[in-house]
Amino acid sequence: MSIKKSDRLLVWNKYNCKCAYCGNDLDYKKMQVDHIHPKDKGGEDDIDNYNPSCREDNFYKSTFTIDEFRERLMTIQDRIKKPFIVRLSLKYGIISFKPFDGVFYFEKADKLMNEQLNK
Repeated sequence: MSIKKSDRLLVWNKYNCKCAYCGNDLDYKKMQVDHIHPKDKGGEDDIDNYNPSCREDNFYKSTFTIDEFRERLMTIQDRIKKPFIVRLSLKYGIISFKPFDGVFYFEKADKLMNEQLNK
């Protein structure tokens, strides 16, 4: 996919130069542009259908919808815990997991912006 430089800049600034999914800071040159509604499911090549994304989130989201991506993340701990070494590490407190609350950074940012507009 090739988008205009001006559109790419708009996407990067959409959430204050942060990944729309995890909220981590994004370097402009490393930012990937994600289709919110995947192209193979009818999504358009349109600025309103683009989100700024880090490489990891864009790769893992792939052609999932937002809800499918959320579901995959919500079940990741169960899949990670299958190997014995992980279960042993959890048992001894060597590693720990923090649950995903099911809310993406862009959803939190949009909610905050709407609350500020309604004041």
